[in-house]
Amino acid sequence: MKNLKDKVIINEIEYIIKNKNDLIQKVLLENRQWNNKILLLIGQFIKQFRLKHFLNIGCHIGTVSLPISKYIEKVTAIEAFPPTFEHLKENIKINKINNVDAFNCAVGNKSEKIYFLDSENTRIKDNSGGMHVLTEKDILNNVLSANIHSKKYSNEMCKLDDLNIKNFDIMLVDIEGKEYEMLIGGRDKIVKYKPILIIEIWNDQKRNLEKMSISNKEVVNYILKLGYRLLNQIGDNYIFFPNDKKFNNN
Repeated sequence: MKNLKDKVIINEIEYIIKNKNDLIQKVLLENRQWNNKILLLIGQFIKQFRLKHFLNIGCHIGTVSLPISKYIEKVTAIEAFPPTFEHLKENIKINKINNVDAFNCAVGNKSEKIYFLDSENTRIKDNSGGMHVLTEKDILNNVLSANIHSKKYSNEMCKLDDLNIKNFDIMLVDIEGKEYEMLIGGRDKIVKYKPILIIEIWNDQKRNLEKMSISNKEVVNYILKLGYRLLNQIGDNYIFFPNDKKFNNN
């Protein structure tokens, strides 16, 4: 890694540093690759199955999308929070990467306006990767996060099935508890393309704090019913394979 003024270079990818106290950016400053185990796993899958299109929903500033872009034909990176999306675009630009398509929207089960936690609140001030998407219903239901929602930032939620994204064969999802809604809104495309799924699924303790009605087990079972099997789990990340795809661990 090289330290430059407000920038770091890790594994030939340059990142702009905007908040040295932010959890993810702090890891980069410490000469460590964020989410390295998942990054290596995706690289293994790309090589073994000759994958061509990586879809990253909840990509943050590009700490997985940008390194993976070196090893695959196409990357689609989706980030909901507007300031983080601008940070992502800057990182794409300084690395002169031309095979990453970036979308600024939230992905869920319907089209509606969404809000975010207040980024100045101590709960997420130094963890921008923990930014939550909140719907009008969340705020009306007074969920824990809705008590501190931002009045400054909002965006649009859309369904994956409605986006012009095709032929993705591996998918990484990290959207802070909204994974079930994303699956509902992307069911048709997931069934059609049958990508390898790596998806963060909150445990029931986190889900209960946010008064979520769908349990961890119900999310897992929903994916299994789409024609998948659970291959492995790394922390909160669950790795699902289509039933017709064989994984060689050698």
